[in-house]
Amino acid sequence: MTKAWIVRAGRDDSYDALALDKNLIAVGWSAAGDLTEATTRTAIHARVRAAYPAVEQRAVDNYAIQLVAFRSMMSEGDIVLFLRRTSPDVAVGRVTGPYEYRTDLPSDIRHARAVRWSRTDVPRASVEREVLALPSLTTVFRINQADSVERLERLLGYSTPVTALSDETVTAGPPGHDDSSAPFVNLQRNLNYARSLATAGQHLDQLKVGAFEVSDVFRAAWVQSVAALDHWVRQEIRARMLRLAARPTVQKPKAFAAYQISLGLVEQVTLGTKTLVEALDQQLRDQGHLVYQNPDKIREGFALVHDVKGLWDRVALVLTQQSDDGVSFTGKDVQHQLRQIVQRRHKIAHEYDEDPEDTSRKRPIDGAGATQTIDYIEQVAAAILVVLDTPEPGAP
Repeated sequence: MTKAWIVRAGRDDSYDALALDKNLIAVGWSAAGDLTEATTRTAIHARVRAAYPAVEQRAVDNYAIQLVAFRSMMSEGDIVLFLRRTSPDVAVGRVTGPYEYRTDLPSDIRHARAVRWSRTDVPRASVEREVLALPSLTTVFRINQADSVERLERLLGYSTPVTALSDETVTAGPPGHDDSSAPFVNLQRNLNYARSLATAGQHLDQLKVGAFEVSDVFRAAWVQSVAALDHWVRQEIRARMLRLAARPTVQKPKAFAAYQISLGLVEQVTLGTKTLVEALDQQLRDQGHLVYQNPDKIREGFALVHDVKGLWDRVALVLTQQSDDGVSFTGKDVQHQLRQIVQRRHKIAHEYDEDPEDTSRKRPIDGAGATQTIDYIEQVAAAILVVLDTPEPGAP
């Protein structure tokens, strides 16, 4: 039975060219070693556990599940969607070989399978439903929508009959986090709109459209992605604060306990014309002008719903561990990157994105840069959720 998969590119810019030029797909967690003789879930999990003794159990389980999928569940003839790092477009191909541990590949991405790439320019909008199902911190994911294989077969140009996928799930989302929360789903939709802008810009650039500056489409995608982040932080804080307010016996974060609402709303709660949840919701709506783009503001905002210590250091750890592809982050790195993204957004919105070296021109921008920014924002947000949904060390 033909299956369909999504594999996310590694975070090194050279990964795309390597995968497409060498006709393969490769993933991280190379410390687990050659899994050719590890034929069972138990054996693979044991290898992963031994290879990553310092990584917390849920993350190790996630590694093992994805390696089981890549090593044992993926088969020759299966379809692969490859989410590229250096382009808003998606590559699609068919697996043509068994699992291999390739020592000729970079040391951090040696689990590999041969793939015959049919197309490298599929707009994400064409596979949006499949991509939306991919958890944001997952590298290997089986597509479980029943009609997706048939649709992807048509995309590949094949018309052979296919069997619908079962509902079996063989991959997991990021440890401790369920992407089904409404604010995060909205964030993904908004970021996918930004990706569609980047894709449109990419194709217009190839057509050499001269009626307007195509690079402005990439700038619009950049601005949209930062707006999506800002909106998500606000909505995530609101949803979590309202849940806390609805549970009077639950211990509250310090910042939540110190949060102030207007005397008018306090009076309505006292008179019984509003519940505490309704009053809090009104106060939060009245503060809709607050901006959550700067990392310090984001940290302060989430302190209202979680007494998290070292938010950005913990987010960096999640990002580092998510795929073990050789790219590591520190809390300072994450904050610096976010600030750079936001500052570029401000330059675009308020200063025409002038090139400081030549004010008669705009600073260069392309589809790859816009796509990487969008992907980074999504993964940082997903990592924040992992941190917020993980109990503090020593917590009861």
